[in-house]
Amino acid sequence: MKKQTFYLKQTIYLGITLFSMFFGAGNLIFAPWLGAQAAGNGWTALAGFILTAVILPISVILIIAPYKSAKDMLSRIYKPLGPIFMTIIYLLIGPVIAIPRTATTSMEMWTWLITDTLFARIFYTIIFFGVSVLLALYPGKLKDLLGRLSGPVLLILILLVCIPVLFRMPDVAAATEPYLSQPFFSGLNEGYQTMDILAAFCFGLVILLNIRQSEAGKINERRTLLLTALIAGFLLASVYGLLTITGMRQNASLVTCTNGAQILSLLAQSVWGDFSRPLIGLIFLLACCNVCAGLLACCAEYFSLLIKRFSYRSWLFAFAIAGVISSLIGLDAILAWGGKILSIICPIALVLLLTGFYHRPKMPN
Repeated sequence: MKKQTFYLKQTIYLGITLFSMFFGAGNLIFAPWLGAQAAGNGWTALAGFILTAVILPISVILIIAPYKSAKDMLSRIYKPLGPIFMTIIYLLIGPVIAIPRTATTSMEMWTWLITDTLFARIFYTIIFFGVSVLLALYPGKLKDLLGRLSGPVLLILILLVCIPVLFRMPDVAAATEPYLSQPFFSGLNEGYQTMDILAAFCFGLVILLNIRQSEAGKINERRTLLLTALIAGFLLASVYGLLTITGMRQNASLVTCTNGAQILSLLAQSVWGDFSRPLIGLIFLLACCNVCAGLLACCAEYFSLLIKRFSYRSWLFAFAIAGVISSLIGLDAILAWGGKILSIICPIALVLLLTGFYHRPKMPN
């Protein structure tokens, strides 16, 4: 009995770790935005969102795992395809879109404390990436940092914001286009922008490393991976649902919002007043640091294996510096052109994934 309880605890920690690696900037800002825009059609839009932001990413993790890495899977189709396509994906989830998005999103939640000057933005960004680098220094230890500490704290803080909003805000308003005429497909497209499908192509390597270094993974690696993925998927779907419903609780102040970060901030302020500022700031800081650490670890691990001349830590610091530079562009600018790229690359990634679904090698028990 004690052995089963210990195994369950280890697996829950791993599940929270994978959830924390996925749940960052895009996940926090897109679900409330979807809820505010879809309003009365929020449940239909949420179904499409969960398909591309939960079900498909978790499926990607499970399909790729037996191959050890997505590069190995794609190389079976055509040898050069693996390194070429995965390098593109790692750059997208690295310094091009996802990594700078974590810094800009979290920084937007601290504008009440940080003056809007170039020096202040640079200072905050350097501190943010410094903390993320410290978390990513030992990729095999992410389970202890994200699964046991920052992940559970993040979940508690999200509940503190969302639950009171559900009881204090007005009823759900009418939907706006394109959620009025095509709520499911609009939610589907919004789910692409979380970048979780692409991130899943990369997270498998790091989560397998954590599973193999855990006692649960030594007992049964295949079962542990499956349970880890299911726990992460359940947490993602539950939090997305809560954030979407929170966004559906509209009021007049949301009309001027241009992204989900502003919506969540205003909704929290309507309930918690001035205390909402540090509360929302901590939520975004934890979520974005967790994901940034996971992304930095994945990118550094991949490129250290691809180009062995430079060590894991060298690549880690290189991507952190690139992230600092890219993040100074601003959140709205990153979201504007990032969505166009993702709407093209995500379907291609899914088509390539289907080829790996067949003739998969077996994982050890």
